[in-house]
Amino acid sequence: MSDPHTPLLEALLQVPGLERRDTRDARIAELSRTLTRDFAFERSDVPRDDLAALLEVFATAPADLRVFGEIIALRHPGAQAQRFAELTVVRPRSARRHVYRPEERIIGDIPIRNRNFTGRVELLERLGEALETALERGTQTSVLPPAVNGMGGVGKTQLVTEYVHRHLDQYDLIWWIPSEQTSTVLAALTQLAQRLDQPVADDQQETARTVLNWLAGSDREWLLVYDNADDPVSLTPLLPTTGGHVIVTTRNDQWSRIGIAIEVDIFRRDESVELLFKRTTDQNGKGTVSAAEADQLADKLGDLPLALEQAAAWYVATGMPIPEYLELLDDRIELLDEGRPPNYPLSVAALVAVALERLRNTDEAIAQLFALFAFLGGDGIRQSVLRRGNNAELSSPLKESLRSPIRTGQLVRELRRYGLARTVSRAPSSSTPEAADKSPRLQVHRLVQRVLRDTLDPEQREQTLLNVQNLLAAAAPGDPDEIGELDLQAEMGPHLRTADMIHARSADGRQTVLEYARFLYLTGDYQSSRALAEEAAREWAQATGGEYDLGPDGQATLLAKSQVANATRALGDSRTASVILEEAYQGMLASAKVGPEHEYTLVTSNQVGHDLRIAGKYQEALEFDEGSVEAHRRAFAEDEVYILRAMGNLAVDYRLIGEFAAALRLDEEIASYYADAGVIDLQVIHMNINVARDYYGLGHYRAAIQRLEEWMPIQDRMLGKGHPSVLLAERTHAITMRKLGRLRPDTRPGHETPGALDLMREARDRTVRKFNPNHEHAIAANMSVANALRQTGQYAEASSLIDEALTRYRKDFAVDHPLTLAAEVNQAILLRATGDVERALAVDETTYAKLQAKLGAKHPYTICAGTSLATGYALIGRAPQALALTERMVEISANDAEGERARGGADHPYVLMRTVNLAHDVRAAGDEDRATALFDDAVGRLKALLGPEHPEVLEATAGRRLENDIEPPPT
Repeated sequence: MSDPHTPLLEALLQVPGLERRDTRDARIAELSRTLTRDFAFERSDVPRDDLAALLEVFATAPADLRVFGEIIALRHPGAQAQRFAELTVVRPRSARRHVYRPEERIIGDIPIRNRNFTGRVELLERLGEALETALERGTQTSVLPPAVNGMGGVGKTQLVTEYVHRHLDQYDLIWWIPSEQTSTVLAALTQLAQRLDQPVADDQQETARTVLNWLAGSDREWLLVYDNADDPVSLTPLLPTTGGHVIVTTRNDQWSRIGIAIEVDIFRRDESVELLFKRTTDQNGKGTVSAAEADQLADKLGDLPLALEQAAAWYVATGMPIPEYLELLDDRIELLDEGRPPNYPLSVAALVAVALERLRNTDEAIAQLFALFAFLGGDGIRQSVLRRGNNAELSSPLKESLRSPIRTGQLVRELRRYGLARTVSRAPSSSTPEAADKSPRLQVHRLVQRVLRDTLDPEQREQTLLNVQNLLAAAAPGDPDEIGELDLQAEMGPHLRTADMIHARSADGRQTVLEYARFLYLTGDYQSSRALAEEAAREWAQATGGEYDLGPDGQATLLAKSQVANATRALGDSRTASVILEEAYQGMLASAKVGPEHEYTLVTSNQVGHDLRIAGKYQEALEFDEGSVEAHRRAFAEDEVYILRAMGNLAVDYRLIGEFAAALRLDEEIASYYADAGVIDLQVIHMNINVARDYYGLGHYRAAIQRLEEWMPIQDRMLGKGHPSVLLAERTHAITMRKLGRLRPDTRPGHETPGALDLMREARDRTVRKFNPNHEHAIAANMSVANALRQTGQYAEASSLIDEALTRYRKDFAVDHPLTLAAEVNQAILLRATGDVERALAVDETTYAKLQAKLGAKHPYTICAGTSLATGYALIGRAPQALALTERMVEISANDAEGERARGGADHPYVLMRTVNLAHDVRAAGDEDRATALFDDAVGRLKALLGPEHPEVLEATAGRRLENDIEPPPT
């Protein structure tokens, strides 16, 4: 990379007088006096070396450098001195910590360089200057990306492509981002994250934030190009705010209010003629178009670069004399002028009309292929999609042509030869799976696409749109859950809106929309998934015409609503999601087109159980999911994953009602099924993490930590640190570490590991960033941090977190929600720790009564609340009530034969802790012998189970009662 001080140095060396050592010394002395600062550096009699050393001193002092520029301009009037003063307004790039070798550079998705690029010298210079100015502003406030503006066809993208290729050596990272839709921007930033080995979250917005933060702190010289960015509102949050160069190409002049705008206009006439000469030379390098003809053609086409390029290609392909071509254009312009199409030059409309007519006379199949682009996305379509969709119902002869790979290749070559389309290949640096579709895209310029839509007559337009919709439906990769091919989903998705797929006439077309909405959900673009599904549901509900899947109770409509609910829930609005889902599910049950036993109804029912769990209706969720599992077994084959998903939901229900052994049986059965498949995928990991949660609930903490530490690293590698499943697993790991007594970091040499509190804080912080402070997972993470803080004696912070969690639980869930009541149990324990015994008792009495009514006497939460209340009774001297309640809690929780078997015969730590409390209550009642026997047995078992240095063991041996706090579970 070139020295960033080179322009400054070259300007200085041209300033008259600075070649003399005494003059340079005088200027530096003047600067030192002005700034009252001694500029000490190694001096030299060689002007270049001396001035270079001075500039290095200024590398981190831009204000000083600007003052020096002003002094030079004042003392040495002239063009070079003024040039140096202007250059010093921009801060020189500071020296980097690392110089990247060529093989370390990251270059992705840059369009192929146009070997016929012509002119634009001034614009290229202005673009470079604008980038530096924007970067300078960014160091003070925020980076405002330069927006390359102008109407379609003037060569905005070509200009930026040329700039990038001319400055490849200036950057260590260049990434080209198709920006017509938010989904393509998120996909491109996700690819960049993979290329940078940064975490890839389930939520692509989170991945984008990770990449932008990385760029802000990187010492790489980087450039991001957002190509065809039309919507500044949705895209501005996805732009880097500091650290490098950003270019936006756009037709939307609103970007000029955000960044430094460069207006790209038509060619100057000499540039137009130069381009035509370049494009029309023969094999011997001799021009075949005269200067007069070139001037006439440029005039007719309004010096529009796109029109000139395509006219030249047409001339080369057809050999049509320029006068004849001009006459054809005149005829078409005269016809088109009657209706005068808006927003683009008549010359382009005439050019497209002439081309389309010639193609129809030459080969109707080529004309029909070209017409498809009127309703395809602007970034081009994979040629493999043409092959995949060759069985679609299409117009003849296009239908027959696409069924022959050789014939398809011929059509594509002809479009390219006529200059109507070009092929665009992905750069090899893009991070895509080996199996990903790497075939080139066929692309038609966006302006030509717009003109093409207007050029087709109504009948042709209708048939072409139908062709596109049928082609995309036939080429669709299918259910992203089952088939995958996410890279192809990402490629096809941007075409769906242009092709108006929501209004496709076929059920397959509508299914393609649903599958893409699901793909957006799976890749974490919840906002786009919800928006697409909402629009589809609204339009399909209003549709008439008798299609079985349309109308308010149509299958497609109800499935779209179901997807709206899914995305809404993922965005943290579970209440709204529940209302939407209930409407969709009840519609499926009542619909004669779907019905209660239909596969789609059963798949949707998994969301019903989820909403019941979120609402705290654990028993209802259990009963619902038990019926759902049976219905799934009737509807699906034995080895289909839908049954396993329903079983997994049932296992969650068992955990939530406290039946951990039953949950363990189901989860191990599902994990074994996936293990037998011989492939480690996300489902295998997910089920093994759930097994760890079952062990935690059973009190088998060592088995839980072993399972977690075996599978969490694999999960991290596959999903990245920001994935919701990873965050939930990290909280499970931290709370299990706490239960094993590993609260603080292990600092022994060779054993250095973070403590549970540090792990929990980190997981909490990332969970809050991932979702939002009001999300269920974020509230639960705060509660876990509070429990750990209480155990380490940090009561004030713990109290603040518990109060915050209770406020949110009561507002967003309900005052009698199980999670709210569990948080109140933890609050009472903290109040006692701080000495507020009376208030703790009042909380316990209310909470214990509510939990008995809500979850029943035998639920683990109820037993923990009863244990807490018994301690409150004991501390205020109500010994008989404490004894009766503690004996009852020990009796209920000790009679768990299934749980004991699942623990391999070991005790549950909480039962032993309650027995320690029982010993205190028995002693208070006067039975010293029984109390001693109970105490010695329980403490001995706790030592054997948890170790003699465990915090709970130390509390017990110190003669204190033990607490049973609660960790909120994932639903």
